[in-house]
This record gives sequence, C-alpha cells and structure tokens, in this order.
Amino acid sequence: MSYAIPPSISRANIANENSNGQNVLIVVFDAWSALNISLYGYNHPTTPNLERLAAKAIVYHNHFAGGHFTTPGTASLLTGTTAWTHRAFKHNEIVNASTENNIFNVFNRYHRLAYTHNPLADTLLRQFLLDIEEHTPWPDQYFQKDPLNFTLFKKDQDIASLGWRRGMKRLEAGHAYTLFLSQIYENFINNKVADIAPNFPRGIPNYSELGLNYFTLEQGIDWLSSSLSTAPQPFLGYYHFLPPHDPYNTRQDFMDTFVGENYQLSNKPIHLLDQGIAEDRMIDRHRWYDEFILYVDAEFARLYHQLEQNGMLENTWLILTSDHGEMFERGILGHVAPVFHQPISHLPLMIFPPDQKQRVDIFDKTNAIDILPTALQITEQGIPDWAEGIILPPFGSSTSRVDRDISTIQVERRDSNGRIAEATAMLVRGDYKMMWYFGYEQLEEDTEFVEMYDLARDPEELHNLFSIQKLVADEMLGTLRANIDELNSVYRQ
Repeated sequence: MSYAIPPSISRANIANENSNGQNVLIVVFDAWSALNISLYGYNHPTTPNLERLAAKAIVYHNHFAGGHFTTPGTASLLTGTTAWTHRAFKHNEIVNASTENNIFNVFNRYHRLAYTHNPLADTLLRQFLLDIEEHTPWPDQYFQKDPLNFTLFKKDQDIASLGWRRGMKRLEAGHAYTLFLSQIYENFINNKVADIAPNFPRGIPNYSELGLNYFTLEQGIDWLSSSLSTAPQPFLGYYHFLPPHDPYNTRQDFMDTFVGENYQLSNKPIHLLDQGIAEDRMIDRHRWYDEFILYVDAEFARLYHQLEQNGMLENTWLILTSDHGEMFERGILGHVAPVFHQPISHLPLMIFPPDQKQRVDIFDKTNAIDILPTALQITEQGIPDWAEGIILPPFGSSTSRVDRDISTIQVERRDSNGRIAEATAMLVRGDYKMMWYFGYEQLEEDTEFVEMYDLARDPEELHNLFSIQKLVADEMLGTLRANIDELNSVYRQ
C-alpha cells in the first residue's frame, strides 16, 4: 500500500527550502537492550560489526526508552513526547494527541517512507498515514499474509488477530481451536518456507503472537536498500524491524555461538511483579537472545555496506536505535512486566552523520523523545513547540541538558472515576533512578512499592536507597505524585 504525493507537492520541489536537503533514515531493531551489546561493554562479543562501524558514528551511552514495550516506546520516538503526554499505554493503542504531532508531519516537505514488522508499531504508523507518502503494511515483508487480517477483516486487525491466534495457533497441548484447519495451514506454510527453514534451526523468525507469519531480516534489509535507491530525495525513512524480539530464532551461522559461556541466573532479588520463570529457561533464552543480536549486528552491517556502496550515506543521516529493551533477571523474562530496570530502559543509540570520519562518545542522559527535535536540527529545520525532547549533543546547547529529568509512566488500569489505579512511574534525576509501583495485586497488603538506585555507583540496581536517601527520595516521589495528579486531572476532563 502506498500513497501518492499530493498534487501541490511535485517530486521536483519536495525538498524543504528551509532544510539542507539531507536524508534522514531511522532504523529501529525491536527489544534491543544496550546491556547486551558488546559495543557498550557487554562481556559477550555480540556486536563485532557495530564496534567496527562505530569509528564513523556518534555513540550515545546513556540513552533511555520511552516505555517498557513497543506501543509506548515507539509512540515516544515518533511524537517526541513522553508517555505522560501521548498516553499510548495499552497494547495496540494510538497516541492521545493531535495526529499532526508526529515526526512525519514536521518533515512535511520531505518524501516520507515507513515500515515496521511489528503490528503494534504499525498501528501507530497508520494513525499518521496522512503524513506518509509510502507506508508499507507490516505483512508485506512476511512470507505469508494470514487471510483473516488481510483479506476478510483487514479493517479490524484487533479482532482478526485474536481470531487467527485462536483458530490457527497451536496451544501448549499441541492443538488449536479448530480440529484440522490449523494443521493443514501449518503444512502449507512449512512447504512454502522449506528452502529457508534449514538456515534457522530454532525456527524461522516470526511474530510470536501469530506464530506462522515468517520473515527473514535478510529479505527486509535487501528490500529497504532497494527501496531507498529509487526513493525521491530528500527523504525521511522510518524502518522498524522485529529482531532481536522474541522468539530468539537466530540464523544457523550464529546458533550456539555462546555455548559454554558463563550464563548464570542473576543474583538480583526476585521482583514483586515477577513471572515465575524457571531458571533453565531464563538461562537458555538469555543465550539465545545474545545469538539473535549477532544476526541483527550482521544484517545492519550489510545494510550499512549497501548504503555506502550506492553513495546513499554521503547525503544521509543514519540513526540506529530501539524502542525498548529485554530482561533476563529478577524473575522477569522479556519485557511484559511493567518495570523500568536498566535492561528494559537502557537502549542503544548511534548516529552516523554524512561523511563522518571519527568516533564521538556521548555520556549525557538522552531519551527517545530527543530523536525528533534532533532530526529537525541536523536538517536545519524548525522545532515545534509541542516537542518535549532536547537537541542531542553535540548538536544542541549543553545548558539544555543540565539537571534534566527523564521520566515515563505505564498505566495499567484506571478506576470508575477515571483516576489511575494501577501503574508504574519512573524518574531519573541526576545519578538517581526511581520506580514507583502502585495498585498491583502482587503488592498484597502494601498499596505501593518504591525502588531508588544510584546508577553511577550501582549500575546493576542492587541497593534500594529509598529508605536511606530520604531527602532525595521524598523530592523525587513528590514529583511523580504531582505528575500523577496532573494526569488524573486530564483523564477526568
């Protein structure tokens, strides 16, 4: 599905006369934690290619996600606003703000392209369709489109996806709601991907919610490179690929790379919102995740090489990041639990400027909301008042980064009066990071629970200082309570 450029904007004059005419390409790899990236000091060599490519990049070492899963994390990236503002909290929600407040709209004189493997991220892209010339639906880079989503009920993908999972996805006992149809369809798909399957012994990469929708990153990278080679310039491209999101089905040449390495269950305390994951499963999935990152690293390097070979990087700002991280500790596997510990919140961010010759390392705290204003700054365009992020260093003034708070919230439930009844809020101020939980059944008699860590002295978040550093804790918790009160006032309107 693509959309024609409006008649008033010809391909010849699509460049913004107030811009420098350079392209911006944002590449997102889903569920990619900086803590599992050797470029950032991880003890397993998961990103050898990134380490080499970093010689031509600006590397950000303290970059924070906008949320703990795809919907809020991607919404912050695309709108330049925090979850407190965009309020896309629930699975598959859209932003609760003006549809004009997005990165595609402010690049309105650029040719704008967008694609994602992830249906949740695609829900957000579809909210901004009026501002995207070329939107490619998420199944187009899969080997098979399920007929419920894309033939019978293509305007109601929530119900279609639910029906497809129930009717066609096998449960743990090995059967689906339908007696034979699921097996017939599964055989059909397996025959279709028979040539690819040997390359992925753990299974072909797929969107785990659906199970039979297979893709490869190779196909997506080749398609992206080819698409950009013929795209009108300057362009803004947003491409969001699913790996290393679970299931961690890496390619054969990376499988078992880290067998024999020292993978042990974290000695960190079990969290109050833990999932009760068995120890052996946690350890295996942690290793599989690292081996899936090797796949991402190799394919990003291949994309970089293709763009370099065709001359695209001479006039393109390439931004590499993620929407959220992944956990293998505290009894939590993945990113489903509403927590904001560093494996979830600390993300990779690299910017490759055109013709960059040396590596630059930035250790300031940065946030997903900063990408939108920075993309405008580096292309010499104005920044809208509604954007809440700052211009990333080294492009912006250092004064804007002094004593900066980074904050987000995940709202799970509101009461009958519209007040927030169950949520997790996070605030990073200076070296301190606070997470405030309230309303969860797991808290039992306690109505709330607070964690506070000194990230400079305790990067592993082992020593809860909430009851020790009372002055700082009271100030930070007071800020979060005030933010909750303000959000409650919005909900009651």
